[in-house]
Amino acid sequence: MNSKLLCLVLALPVFTACVQKDDPTFQFNPRSAVHSTPSASKFVVRERKLAYLADELTTGAGGTDLNGDTDKTDRVAVIVDMVSNAFVVLSVQAEELALVGTNLYIVCDEAFDGQDWNSDTDSLDLVLLRVGTSAPSAVGVTYVDTLRRTASGPRMLATTNDKLFYCQDTTATPLAGSETAIGMIRIVAGVPAAPVRLVNEDGATTLSPSLMGEDNGIVLVTLDESDEARILNADGDQTDDFVLALFDSGATSPEIKSTGYAIADASTPFRALGISGGERVVAFLVDEAAQGAGSLNGYNGPFASWAPGYCPNVDNDSTDEVLHFLWFNTWFGGTSTIRNTALAGDERVLIAANGTSTYVASLVPESDDDNCVARGLNDDGDRLDHVLRWIKVENLLGSSGVYTAKVGLVAVADLPGGTHGATDLAGRWIVAIDEAADSRTWDGNATDSDLIGWLDPTDGNAALWTTDHNQASNGGFVGATWMGELKDRSRLGIAFTESDFGGPINGRDTDSLDSVPVFARFDPTNADDLDFPGPAIAADLDSVGLVIANNVAYYRVDEAADNFDWNKDGDRLDRVLYRTTVSTLGDSFFISTLADTAGPVVQTDAFNVGASYLADEAAARRDFNGDGDQNDFVVQWMRVGP
Repeated sequence: MNSKLLCLVLALPVFTACVQKDDPTFQFNPRSAVHSTPSASKFVVRERKLAYLADELTTGAGGTDLNGDTDKTDRVAVIVDMVSNAFVVLSVQAEELALVGTNLYIVCDEAFDGQDWNSDTDSLDLVLLRVGTSAPSAVGVTYVDTLRRTASGPRMLATTNDKLFYCQDTTATPLAGSETAIGMIRIVAGVPAAPVRLVNEDGATTLSPSLMGEDNGIVLVTLDESDEARILNADGDQTDDFVLALFDSGATSPEIKSTGYAIADASTPFRALGISGGERVVAFLVDEAAQGAGSLNGYNGPFASWAPGYCPNVDNDSTDEVLHFLWFNTWFGGTSTIRNTALAGDERVLIAANGTSTYVASLVPESDDDNCVARGLNDDGDRLDHVLRWIKVENLLGSSGVYTAKVGLVAVADLPGGTHGATDLAGRWIVAIDEAADSRTWDGNATDSDLIGWLDPTDGNAALWTTDHNQASNGGFVGATWMGELKDRSRLGIAFTESDFGGPINGRDTDSLDSVPVFARFDPTNADDLDFPGPAIAADLDSVGLVIANNVAYYRVDEAADNFDWNKDGDRLDRVLYRTTVSTLGDSFFISTLADTAGPVVQTDAFNVGASYLADEAAARRDFNGDGDQNDFVVQWMRVGP
């Protein structure tokens, strides 16, 4: 049985005090794989299907050969039906997995699998394989294409519009005309169409891009000048490894267009967002050193008014990353150009759309911004901080769209959770203000905290950070130890500190050292009210991993911090998986014992049929996969909907 929490709603911010009860529901009942899985491996979920990598070396006493190549050193693809709990070992070595429609795509390395999948008389290639998920079988795995080993990013990328893009090896069939080495497979009427090559928008030259990532339907790829044997960013050399290019995954026949700008590497942050009128804004950081155009963030000439009054210097170096943006539709059509914001950036790129106004932002490392050498951007006398700066997305960039008021240029805490302490939500900026680094108090308390604040950029240079979130009275300050985004950005996950609440919240100890998970959002009836509902239980303070699907929140709980043995293994040392009904906060359940990993705590999708996660046998003191030991990491799954 699962453990249920009966909840009592307390004062704002809304928390729930809880006691234990049994839950008889058939949903959220964990099932375990019969294999072990590497702790760092990824698994994928679509509707009722789950695919994961089984680790031969640690599955069974002495290991198990799952793909028939006589060794026990591979990771082998397994597919599961999370409703019937039936599974099939596909008997093929796997590097990456992707579920697209009713198809599982597998990146397989022939060298490890011991099979010549592409029939070229060797077993040395990286190949793309496919199997249908309706009735999967090992003999049903088929060869699709050969992949390019030298690609710098992921070998394949599945998008939400039922397409798979992948990096094709063109040795057997060289590129011609304007073809590119990005292959595309569309699912048409439930059936995968034959792979096609995307083409270069210029209609004249070939390209061999590497996949980088996707946001809101815009796919980013990178181009290596040495591979292309030509200059791509007009800097006079052919030494740039990462020139950015884009395409629209929603197009029937997507075309790739180069931006002509170099970025630092494939991990460079970016953001894409649909705005009013059907346009889409894409923002990214350009690397000055690779771009070879000198300083791009000096506050002089057209950017002279970008400088706060206490920043008299001009940045003249070429060592920074600088925020740029474009309007995708008109840029692709050739009627608009890429805009330089002249704002240095690092770690985060954000876009806030509020009505007809759109803003782009990044975290500016003061050490990179030589426009403020003496005082720093937040005027605290050092250059050690990261400060959020933003600008309005306008055809002609003007000083009216650049925020320069000292009161709003704050030091941001580098919180775990992937946000680095800054995000966009409902057209506003939300940050964790690092009071110690900012040299200002935002709550009137002598003790420094990392306080959550929000700001509406449409207020222009008069905009102020709201840090007191209790509209009825004073004292509604929220400290945070973790901040993570949801895929749909409908809410924001925060680990809310008891110390800033003013006392214990979780009710199972008397200290004020814990953080509880909250699911922040702006009140639908009051756009200026940021609420922080959540259960009264101690989360893993630096790795909450919040995921919300179908009105259910999933998150990590730290037994030691919560002072309770939730998995009943005789200690209070584990990280465990919990769930809470978001709309009512009336149901909270223990689910299972987790592996101590970072990132989202479960994998699920918009179909809301099943969810999966990685469990830790040693922490639970249980043999989940039935192989006679308690040493494994094991994939578990559960029904979460009909």
